[in-house]
Amino acid sequence: MSKSTERRGISRVNVLLVSVFGVGALVALVAGNPGSAFVLAFMGAIGFGGALQASRPGASDVTRINGLEYRDERDGLLAQQGFAVVGVAALVISVVAFVVTTLQGEIHWFIWGQMLALASVWAVANAVVVRRS
Repeated sequence: MSKSTERRGISRVNVLLVSVFGVGALVALVAGNPGSAFVLAFMGAIGFGGALQASRPGASDVTRINGLEYRDERDGLLAQQGFAVVGVAALVISVVAFVVTTLQGEIHWFIWGQMLALASVWAVANAVVVRRS
């Protein structure tokens, strides 16, 4: 386990996420949606700030993992466990949202598609994990 004491730049994942929010904000602004542009820029700024905080030398394990700034294999394994919980919660929330909106007489295809995509990814992930074990 190496816990480097020198400051590192933010990870490629964070560069990508912050860039997506930034480009989204610009597109929303050009499209005449300043409210959406503000929300996207705000989320990008939060992500950038979190990444900077997580990349500093004295960052705690939780700060690094929450900030997607893994320094060693242990950080990666802990993050996988956290993402597993997030995946289950996302699937349950999507199912509840789909059932509630459908019972109200509305079918939101985005919610249905999200639920279907999450369930499909879950099934494939389970098959891959079982095959590898």
